[in-house]
Amino acid sequence: MTDLTATTLRADQTLQEAFAAAAASGDRLAVVVDPDGRLVGTLTDGDVRRAVLAGVPLDAPIAQVISAAPLMASADDTAEQIRDVLVRSGLPAIAVVDADGRVHHVARLQDVAPELATAPLGVLMVGGRGERLRPLTDKMPKPLLRIGGAAIVERLVQSMRLAGVSDVYLTVNYMAEQFEERLGDGGSLGVRLHYVREEQPLDTAGALSLLPPSDRPLIVSNGDLVTTVDFTAMLEFHRYHRSAITVAGVEYAATVPYGVLRTAAHHLLHIDEKPTSRQLVSGGIYVLSPDVLRYVPQGRAYSMPELIDAVLSDGLGVSVFPVLERWSDIGSKEEFERVLFEFAVEEDT
Repeated sequence: MTDLTATTLRADQTLQEAFAAAAASGDRLAVVVDPDGRLVGTLTDGDVRRAVLAGVPLDAPIAQVISAAPLMASADDTAEQIRDVLVRSGLPAIAVVDADGRVHHVARLQDVAPELATAPLGVLMVGGRGERLRPLTDKMPKPLLRIGGAAIVERLVQSMRLAGVSDVYLTVNYMAEQFEERLGDGGSLGVRLHYVREEQPLDTAGALSLLPPSDRPLIVSNGDLVTTVDFTAMLEFHRYHRSAITVAGVEYAATVPYGVLRTAAHHLLHIDEKPTSRQLVSGGIYVLSPDVLRYVPQGRAYSMPELIDAVLSDGLGVSVFPVLERWSDIGSKEEFERVLFEFAVEEDT
């Protein structure tokens, strides 16, 4: 059961605090109360991320985004009634209040309707050559490089395990044998590892055609990411929106090294000195509903953008899950050294 003391907030606290409180709870739910301890509203992890997508800053007060009519259940409701509320809403958890409006406990979907919380499969794309990290990758594939005492791929497998993943498929090509030698059957990581060998490079989605049939959702990730993203939160976000695909979005900031001229016709209105442009870019992590695999052609290279375009063309929903946690793409020696330094500093403090 959730420690309500740790996850109870006031309406004048910030979204950042709500995000931290929701992450600290096993329910990913922060409870907002008034000075008398009565429920004012709740914020899920997904609520915070949707607010960020809408442009609300994380230092904004919670009161700016909570609903005036929060969804809750009564302590007098039957287990079946509470189950119906959770199933209809698509929320992973709701607050249950007593007759005075104070939170009695938190009800979780996985407890009352476990059949709707199907454990996902994990897929890690680890077949790339890591050309930009040469010579580091001349004798070892990039996902096996160690950061902070563990290989990059081991960190990803462990994060997937925390999301309930028990079976992880590694799509291998370059130096495939090293993965089997290092990771074995996955027992030391608490999962079952399955190796899917690409006889030729199949791009970022083509290897999905090599997976065995399944009716379980898939968490798919590039194998060279160092991230603390909450895979469970992403899976719940995907289910809430009933999406075919959910794409992790990462904010990317680029600074123009010059003064940018803002004009109207031939008139200069303003000069922005070295402005920073912020864009949401693909983070290389996806949740796929199992039916999506039918779009992946057999035996040829096929990219994730192609798969997403095919799904969108059929009118199916694709959602964006903003990553608010640590995320690094180990795409260059400079980035690898930066992340190594970060972990070294953290271990010394």
